[in-house]
Amino acid sequence: MPNSKLAKHNVRETRAPQPCAACSVRNSSLCGVLSDEEIADLNAIAHRKVLSPGQFHVLEGDKSREFANVTSGIAKLVRGAEDGRTQIVGLLFPSDFIGGSIGDTGNPLERQSIEAASELELCLFPREPFKKLMIRYPALENKLLERTLNELQVARDWMVLLGRKTASERVATFLLHVVNRMQNHGCHSSIGFELPLGRADMADHIGLTIETVSRQISKLRKDGILIMEGARHVVDVNKERLEERAGF
Repeated sequence: MPNSKLAKHNVRETRAPQPCAACSVRNSSLCGVLSDEEIADLNAIAHRKVLSPGQFHVLEGDKSREFANVTSGIAKLVRGAEDGRTQIVGLLFPSDFIGGSIGDTGNPLERQSIEAASELELCLFPREPFKKLMIRYPALENKLLERTLNELQVARDWMVLLGRKTASERVATFLLHVVNRMQNHGCHSSIGFELPLGRADMADHIGLTIETVSRQISKLRKDGILIMEGARHVVDVNKERLEERAGF
């Protein structure tokens, strides 16, 4: 059910697509399986959207009319409850694919809202033309299936996180997940990066209170595992010790 509190923020800015050869996630995204000639067909149906933090790409319950690649920035997946409360159920990073159910006929409903956690850029593809390209280029469909199975495993791992891990392990696991994803796509360098979620959103996402999250981050900083400037800017991370703190 759409959350009416979110609807007023659903602001969109569209721009012409950038050449695929210049795309920073070309090799790590779904498009990486296509040749230069094949990707030209994909680029022909693409358009680009840029959103500021807090703006929504889609709302839960919207008709799903487009697929998309995240080309830069981070997005939150948000689900609403009947009582108006919301839950952050996941994050999207550069190269992640937004697609709903490929096999559905017509325009299925979006299962969650997608909100920009930072400045967010998406490369969008209309549903029907994209589905025709998957038929034409089977490698595209195979890559999408592979990513879907990976997402299923991530969801199962997250269930273990919420069900079995201590507060310390939950915070460390979340931070480790963010660091790994940002490093994999060149978003994390020696000069640091911004955490995609504030304390309140982080607490919501991993099932803790804001006070508990703040205490655990303070411990990580005190122990030298996490070096930060301000509330969200991470200067450096000791990944080996963070993995230990996460219970790996």
